[in-house]
Amino acid sequence: MAATALSALLIGISGCSEPEQKREYATPKSLCGIAVDAGELAEFLPAGRSASTKETVHTATATRCAVSVDGKRIVYAAQEWWNDMTVLQFAQGLTQDNPEHRTDDGRFAYSGNQAFGKTENCRSSEHDDQILYTAIQASGSEHEDAAAMKKLITAYTKEVERSPACR
Repeated sequence: MAATALSALLIGISGCSEPEQKREYATPKSLCGIAVDAGELAEFLPAGRSASTKETVHTATATRCAVSVDGKRIVYAAQEWWNDMTVLQFAQGLTQDNPEHRTDDGRFAYSGNQAFGKTENCRSSEHDDQILYTAIQASGSEHEDAAAMKKLITAYTKEVERSPACR
């Protein structure tokens, strides 16, 4: 009798569970013109029906891009020209959180849902004495993974260094 009651209870509970949500969209392969690995970006994107990228800022010193899923902004990417400073100083201008991880060379600082980078050998005649910095912030994501965020910012920064912004 107890086994029958337990079976009925388990069937009832499983019948009430919500259907598993799925990702019905193709993950973007670029962040407003900068190539990214869709698999690396997908880790920070939720299930949903559609995804889009949109340039939200484009000035002489900054370019920012947002990735939205079903109309909700999930990930932001940025490229910003600043005077030479540490990557942590740059991060302080974009977040109140202190990224707890840093690479040995000091070029990257990151946490489970945001990361900041400093380009190398990236020069522009329009920004003679400045350095191009990068950022990816997954503030709308429920996923946190410091190792994945480090991989994403490192690859993104390398692609920025290859882009017209650095020529």
